[in-house]
Amino acid sequence: MWILGISKSHNGAVALSHNGKIVSAIQAERISRVKRQAIELENDKTLVTECVKYCLNQAGIKHSDLQAISICTPWDVVEIKNEKLFDLIGGTPKSYKKTYYVPHHYAHAEYILHYSKLSKGIILVVDGSGTKEKDRELFNIKEKVDNECKSYIDQSGKETISAYSFDEKELSLIYRFSLSSDKNNQANLNGNGFLQSIGHYWRWASNYCCGSHSEAGKVMGLAAFGNAEVHKDLKILSLNDDGFLKVDYKKLNEKFNYPNFFGKDLTQNSHYSDIAAMVQKETENLLIKILRILKKKYPTETLYYSGGVALNMVANEKIIRSNLFKNVILNGSAEDNGTAIGAALAAYNSLTGDRSISHLTDYYGKFYSEDEVLKSIKKFPYKYELLSEENKYSVVSSLLINNNVVGWFQDRSEFGPRALGNRSILANPKSHYTKYILDLHIKQRDRYRPYSPVVLEEYAKQYFDIEGNSPVMMSGGKVLNSNFPAITHRDSSARVQTLSEKDNKVFYNLLKNFYKISGFPIILNTSFNLPGEPIVESPTDALNSFKNGALQYLCIGNYLVSRS
Repeated sequence: MWILGISKSHNGAVALSHNGKIVSAIQAERISRVKRQAIELENDKTLVTECVKYCLNQAGIKHSDLQAISICTPWDVVEIKNEKLFDLIGGTPKSYKKTYYVPHHYAHAEYILHYSKLSKGIILVVDGSGTKEKDRELFNIKEKVDNECKSYIDQSGKETISAYSFDEKELSLIYRFSLSSDKNNQANLNGNGFLQSIGHYWRWASNYCCGSHSEAGKVMGLAAFGNAEVHKDLKILSLNDDGFLKVDYKKLNEKFNYPNFFGKDLTQNSHYSDIAAMVQKETENLLIKILRILKKKYPTETLYYSGGVALNMVANEKIIRSNLFKNVILNGSAEDNGTAIGAALAAYNSLTGDRSISHLTDYYGKFYSEDEVLKSIKKFPYKYELLSEENKYSVVSSLLINNNVVGWFQDRSEFGPRALGNRSILANPKSHYTKYILDLHIKQRDRYRPYSPVVLEEYAKQYFDIEGNSPVMMSGGKVLNSNFPAITHRDSSARVQTLSEKDNKVFYNLLKNFYKISGFPIILNTSFNLPGEPIVESPTDALNSFKNGALQYLCIGNYLVSRS
């Protein structure tokens, strides 16, 4: 059974499942080359069609083979006639069964649940906002609600925190917070639409510190330079013992009225780094409190955690180290793009009653053949040579040892915001010089933003104080060795990717070879993209990035491309 899942969101995506297994997925931004590209089914025919075609071609099927389409939308639900949907996918399926509409947080939950073979547990979803309460009747995939479910809901609100229990068969809603922003004297900030939401608290911080609502990652990096104790008495985030959330935007609006510092080095003004530290600390404390409340009522050893707020790896580390749960499951596509996968899986369960727990990979993109790679290379005026599979690893390792920054393009692309070794830029983690080159010439990032290390799983605890493994780069810990300045943040932490052969064989072989040459099993790994652009998808994207950037080398498949 072939099912197409669509995330109709500000971070849109399309996914394709076969008998409950995801076989292909693509974010809209990788096709359009516009970062955080939205999908609006009513207006984006060409983009949607291209995304659908990408997934169908990868699976080797046609639109006529589809049995269902499943749509997840975070806000306004608009039922789309089948004729319109079929036009978007390229034609009418032969044995079509149903079009599904899936609640936003439910799609997040379905995705993270299938990310592990572990069974019973609690699923926590925390983001900016999801489904409107008044629209729930429009969804034909319904949530089962636990008899003792605790909820704060009004019909004008949007879900911002949801929790589910899973008993190996069914998902049951056990907690939801969904109140409009002005409820109970909780004022909007200057009418800008910030909700009673941890995600929207970060939108406020991002806008205040960076001049944009979508720079939460910068705020997280900036927090390490600040002192949360400066604002310890403010208590902007609060949660009572019954689960009632309050974000006091009124207090924020009264307290913080400071000249814009956008475009400048925010670490040179402690006001902004202290704000970032405050937001980070409050978020960590509130998440732990939510989890304590949930676990007291629903004792379990396993936590599944997803939604946009789950991209905060510093908070994730605190959750893991709290020891509230023996197992903490995190997925690499915790933001809205992942709901395309969740929607497809939810529809399959609805049609078949089957919710088999099967580990999902993070590599759902197209595999480009050697001929396709070579054809793209020949369009650009650069030197290139074909390397053997074995020689590829030693050549790239030597380049890295000599402080060259290398573009690395291999196999199927990663789905989600993390470069996990198939669409990466790699560098020597021991070199101050490589971080300087990355910051100034290649990534052109603010210097307070850290770069991540990838480390061989079997040696991870020798170099980093981490709990368990982190294959999707969603948690981290202290760097135990001071010889790695390029991947060590201001607070001596790092966002770690642990790597085993089963995670990614090609990337593992490179890191293994690098270890033999260098004597240390760590490489700096950052996403392959230029400033303001999404991660590269195709060989042509990679070569355009090479052309317009400052990389000296690009290893694409078994070809090494160089400028001279």
